[in-house]
Amino acid sequence: MATILEPSRESVQQISPDSGSSKFWRSSAPQGVKGNGGWEIWSSHLVKRRTSKRLEQLSNAARSPLGWGLDLEQLAPQTVDLLAIVEKLSVRPKAKSPPLTKASKSAISSWLEGSRLLPQTVDFAMECLAVTHLLPQIVEEVSEKQWWELVDALWQVARSAADWRADAELPPEQSLAQQLLAGELPITLAYLLPEIRPVYKLRTAAHDALSEGLLELLNGDGLMRGSYLGHLRPLLACWTRCRAMGASFKKNCWSKKAEEQFQCLTTHALSLSSATGMPLLAQSNSKAWTPDFLQNLMRLGGNAADMTAAREIFSKKLTRSLSGKQSRRVPETSNHCEWAGLATMRTDWQRDAPTLAIDFSTPTLRLEAWAGTQRLISGAWSWETTIDGRQLEPVGSWEETCWFSDADVDYLELSIDLTGDVRLERQILLARNEMFLLLADYIHGTTDGEIRHQYRLPLDTEVKFLAEKETREGLLVAKQPVARILPLALPEWRSDPRAGELTTNEGQLQLSQQRQGRNLASPLLLDLKKSRATKPCTWRQLTIAQALEIQSPDVAVGYRVQCGKQQWLIYRSLDKPANRTLLGQNLSLECLVARFLAPSGEIDELLEVEG
Repeated sequence: MATILEPSRESVQQISPDSGSSKFWRSSAPQGVKGNGGWEIWSSHLVKRRTSKRLEQLSNAARSPLGWGLDLEQLAPQTVDLLAIVEKLSVRPKAKSPPLTKASKSAISSWLEGSRLLPQTVDFAMECLAVTHLLPQIVEEVSEKQWWELVDALWQVARSAADWRADAELPPEQSLAQQLLAGELPITLAYLLPEIRPVYKLRTAAHDALSEGLLELLNGDGLMRGSYLGHLRPLLACWTRCRAMGASFKKNCWSKKAEEQFQCLTTHALSLSSATGMPLLAQSNSKAWTPDFLQNLMRLGGNAADMTAAREIFSKKLTRSLSGKQSRRVPETSNHCEWAGLATMRTDWQRDAPTLAIDFSTPTLRLEAWAGTQRLISGAWSWETTIDGRQLEPVGSWEETCWFSDADVDYLELSIDLTGDVRLERQILLARNEMFLLLADYIHGTTDGEIRHQYRLPLDTEVKFLAEKETREGLLVAKQPVARILPLALPEWRSDPRAGELTTNEGQLQLSQQRQGRNLASPLLLDLKKSRATKPCTWRQLTIAQALEIQSPDVAVGYRVQCGKQQWLIYRSLDKPANRTLLGQNLSLECLVARFLAPSGEIDELLEVEG
């Protein structure tokens, strides 16, 4: 159910040139507009004026910018109808707009009737913006009375929304509606109708609402919460349109601090995009960048480094309209924020680079992984854990326990408490030059029991898992093999039935394991280098010793992996770190991931976590 805006005390006032105010018109209004024949003079002025360009002209866009980042299938029919009217007028010659059809006039009248409810929804907000952008173009198509009624209704909505505060704790759709109604609507009215003094004054409230929105919804470094990523593009579209219109005002459309956030967000928006231009961790029906949206974002919020990154990631078809200086430097490829519950990992800014995004802002952790232009995994990384048949449930939310990023790896470790005094730790490592992704769950219990742990990774609809017949690894295949997957804790050969299985179930990759003990390790290694995908591979669970005694998997686990000519050593302590040996190495660490250099047996560390 839509909530309703409370009309302000001043909402009983009406905006009209006949309202009695001697200061209704500003000096920019045409001469004679205050006397007899004022309506004819005013309507002719709106049609012929060269100032306050239409939004598509201001943005040099072929289509209406109101459609940026929107999925029309998610909007109400009336909203779609009004946006379609704007779209139709935006692609017509600039000299004269076509006459409104009977259906278009009916849609506008229907909106006017329903506007008295003032619902706080994205649909209503987009309808308000659509009608606002139509005002200068339909002034000769509707009666004087109806035109002023439309202006008055929009003015009332903008003033009523002024008290609606931005808050990152709100559901994302409400925050989007707030920024559209309290920010973009009043600034659009002030931009399109600056000759009307009460309307032009709305820019002050818009300035405050937009400044507050950028500061409250972002983390201080331009990053928004993971739970908001489904609304990133529509919010970014709102702010980009406002930035374009706000350039005509002395104070711009927001504060200097908000401008810094907008520029930082521009960089993050690139990082949160796949090579195809699709937004990461958004809805499955989200839209890719369009050339005009990307061009305006880069022009208004980007810098030379962003321009270079955009040209490296996206196709020439998408970036051909980009203009501006490039830089030898590029932005950081990887970012994270515990407040946002969000991390992005990228080996570099090349179009074929592996890319990963993790949303851990809620207990339902979401993951999206791409190998160049092919999405591999997208959705909830779900799990089920039982001890002695008892189902364990999460208690609280994910906590970040480690983040590390350098030239070799990006590494994120998270933990969440489970019922029964059990803890689940989740490890995500992307090796830049080695081109592999390590995903691992570690169950830490306090008493012995039969541990059963299963997790699922949703595969892209174009990706299939082809399991090997004799061994437990398999290939992820789209039109061709794109990655090899190795379940490191399972025996390599299927003839050994112990421990668990790697399978697919209803489009999800599923790893199931069980063992008797206190702790359990459940790692998957995804080899993302296509040229190695069909090369021979093997892995082994390593024997670990401490004080000359072999240790159980409750204490620590180690793996040696080979894909093609590359070999790696992976070690994880499940108990307190101590001096232990494996594969000729003495370790007192919590975690080690390294290149294994055969035949010398030496290692080259990629990651060390001391614990």
